Amino acid sequence: MSDVEYDPYSYALDEDPYPIYARMRDEAPAYYNEGLDFWALTRFADVHRAFIDWETYSSAQGTVLELMGKPIGGPMIIFMDPPQQTRLRNLVSKAFTPRRIAELEPQIRAIAAGYLDAVASRNACDIVKEFTAKLPMDVISALLGIPAADRDEVRGLSNDVLHRDPGSPVLPQRALEAMAKLVDYFADALAERRRRPRDDLMTALTQAELVRDDGTATRLTDLEIRSFINLLATAGNETVTKLLATALYWLWRNPDQRKLLVERRELAPGAVEETLRYDPPSQYQGRVLTRAVSLHGREMPAGARVLLINAATGRDERAFADPERFDVQRAIDLHLNFGHGRHICLGASLARMESRIALEEFFRRIPEYDIPRGGVERMHSSNVRGFSGLRLEY
Repeated sequence: MSDVEYDPYSYALDEDPYPIYARMRDEAPAYYNEGLDFWALTRFADVHRAFIDWETYSSAQGTVLELMGKPIGGPMIIFMDPPQQTRLRNLVSKAFTPRRIAELEPQIRAIAAGYLDAVASRNACDIVKEFTAKLPMDVISALLGIPAADRDEVRGLSNDVLHRDPGSPVLPQRALEAMAKLVDYFADALAERRRRPRDDLMTALTQAELVRDDGTATRLTDLEIRSFINLLATAGNETVTKLLATALYWLWRNPDQRKLLVERRELAPGAVEETLRYDPPSQYQGRVLTRAVSLHGREMPAGARVLLINAATGRDERAFADPERFDVQRAIDLHLNFGHGRHICLGASLARMESRIALEEFFRRIPEYDIPRGGVERMHSSNVRGFSGLRLEY
């Protein structure tokens, strides 16, 4: 029996979880944490199979360990199984269209340029606080129609929702209060859209309609819309914020790869995908078993909480050659860091476009930089990994 210990609430683990993930893949591929009562899968093939088998690995009780089995305040699309998830996803997709996302590209580039012009005029900055934490929320705000004057407040609340105290599975008061404030904010905003429709995603969500087989129509309720907006404003904001800063960190650690990107900015999409494979923002997706599953000589019982550690799968040598090497030219057929199957991320194309544009515009202005000693500040969450601060000197 392996003595490997995995605690997603450990601040020490946040520094570098990948050696633990490697041991879990090799020594405990069906890992059980008795103290916190959860199982974890870390091999690419196992996690891939579990993502596809939604009937066995259910999302209906939540996907974040400390929230699983608890009321979450609304019908969150990622906390559902079909057919409820299918109906909600199809309705949201009516408003959250590829065309609407693609039309944002000039606006995203202008937002990125504005922030980067300001930091490039100096010789140092905190790239998280001055750019990567601002761009995604501005983009989501532009998409939703959140006024510029409200964006700092919504960004701060979104960050607070994800904060966790060290070693504790209990939601801190700060997170609970932020959730309540976001609910109130978007309830007011939706009421305003119904009175005075605008050309934004919030209005489109109030108008999205699907015709059932019997000819009747179904629309999203206000509660369903608020839940999706909260998901977009928290998960969508936080993951891109972390993805971009993480990319800049690993490109600093790998100057040969940074040089490639400076010389060939068309490699930016590859840098995004390699960062997602190598060190993604979202570390795991939680599931609850609807039946017992035998795996690697162990039986996970029905009702067990299982963490599908997608972050561990990107460095599985069973799926990727030389997985510890960061390579922006790597050909990646499939990684699991936007989910897979029924729960593949609805915002993946927006996240990819934002991140590509951000890297293109960053390296257009700042081709070389250093991260000084003490320049790294990590955030702490059970399921999101990344920086709350990253100081660059150039």
